[in-house]
Amino acid sequence: MKSPKVLVISFDGGVWSNLMPIAKAGIMPNLLKLLESGKHSNLESTIPPLTPPAWTAFMTGCNPGKTGVFDFYEFQEGTYKPTLTTNKSIQVDTLWKVLSENGVRVGVIDVPINYPPPEVNGFIVSGWERPSNKKVFTHPPELGQKLIDHLGDYPICLRTFDRQGTKDVDFLNSLIEITKKVGDAALWLLETEPTDFFMVHFQTTDIIQHGFWNEIASLDFNSQDPAMQAIWNFYRCLDQYLGAIKEKVSSEGAFFLVSDHGFGPVKRRMSTNVWLQEHGYLKLKQDMGTQLTTSVKSTAIKMINKVDALAKLKNRIKRKVEEDLEQRVIVPRANFDPIDYDESRAFSSIGTVCGTVQINQLGREPNGTVPQNEVENLKNEIIEKLKNIRDPINGDLFLSGIYRKEEIFNGQALNKIPDLIIVPNPGYYLISGLSEKQLFLEPHPLSTGNHIKEGILAIDGHLSNSLSLSNPKITDIFPTILNIFGLKSLKYIDGTSLTTSKNTACKIST
Repeated sequence: MKSPKVLVISFDGGVWSNLMPIAKAGIMPNLLKLLESGKHSNLESTIPPLTPPAWTAFMTGCNPGKTGVFDFYEFQEGTYKPTLTTNKSIQVDTLWKVLSENGVRVGVIDVPINYPPPEVNGFIVSGWERPSNKKVFTHPPELGQKLIDHLGDYPICLRTFDRQGTKDVDFLNSLIEITKKVGDAALWLLETEPTDFFMVHFQTTDIIQHGFWNEIASLDFNSQDPAMQAIWNFYRCLDQYLGAIKEKVSSEGAFFLVSDHGFGPVKRRMSTNVWLQEHGYLKLKQDMGTQLTTSVKSTAIKMINKVDALAKLKNRIKRKVEEDLEQRVIVPRANFDPIDYDESRAFSSIGTVCGTVQINQLGREPNGTVPQNEVENLKNEIIEKLKNIRDPINGDLFLSGIYRKEEIFNGQALNKIPDLIIVPNPGYYLISGLSEKQLFLEPHPLSTGNHIKEGILAIDGHLSNSLSLSNPKITDIFPTILNIFGLKSLKYIDGTSLTTSKNTACKIST
């Protein structure tokens, strides 16, 4: 069986502050061996350091202004209602497409933003955003059933809130089982499907850090607590697959271990829409139905976070609507929108999980209220006020910067990016939410860890000797892999190849 020339393993949300001590403690010996034999560094993520824009940047080499992928959802023109970001949202060519068009056979497993599965020269298994295994989630289509037949099933990766209504150890064991399924799928396909480029993605590394950040970061390897022991068993399991899969790379090839972003602790959350409401920029609908729904939703959220019975009921309801893509995970947050756009001058899009402000511009938004000649002044006003926000407990500045989208992004898809991007300081994050009504919120009990921009990159193998790790960015991986296959980096991309000597031969036009 032909071994892949390039083999990539990705740990979603991987961060060295956790992984290095875990490796050195003997829990991840294969990772320790990789760190000792190869090269490693931080890998700078996108703004925001969020799964959809970051993985899209990885597989395109472009910033969100070119890819059109900024969040878990995207907006359709003429409406305020979002739809789930999918593979069809991406506005530029992906790594799999470019490699396929140049005769490189690819195999890709579980990488996010690959549903619906694109056609490639090889195979693709869609990631966690696939709605159901009853839908076509692989290319070629018949591969999905082969996976299920071989493995018994092929579970959709659990989300953080699936921890609700389960015991911690049960939840952690479910993450281990999902990790095993993905790892077994990778090993089976490496044996049965010849590839030149192969990538497998583990989403469970993100989920465990969201829910158990404090426990992991304690680095208490001797704890007798069953949940702590299950956490370290998870990392032992992950390491076993790291070692087994890494062995499959060609002796003349290159191996990459990457993440889309890193992780850190959460001190406090802030609701952007509550701030906009308090400063008179945003108005809520005043009809009785909206007020009642908002109140009920707020109460239900608080109860569901505390009561196992309600959480289990929520999960059963979620499973019943699993067939409907638009009902999946992120978008339900936007199904009820209490904002009165006819009376609002600015808003943060309902459902977003990062800091944004959109001006409700007349002639652009469906119910715009701000004339174009007033837009820049309004942006300036909001920026100046946001700069002064401080943590109500310790007085620290909450935000590190507020930017116009044109300051940090460029490209033909800028219209899909919100007007203002708000970047919090470490330990803080922003939500759009209105349901809980408070401006500042403590960390969510099921998400004590959250994303930071410093992810991981480790490389090994014969070809890795020609790579230089000097402040690498996630957009640099795309042109690096192209160069390894003797293909020139595309002219429009933002990334720069990490190869020290670049082959300029290229079969495609740029």
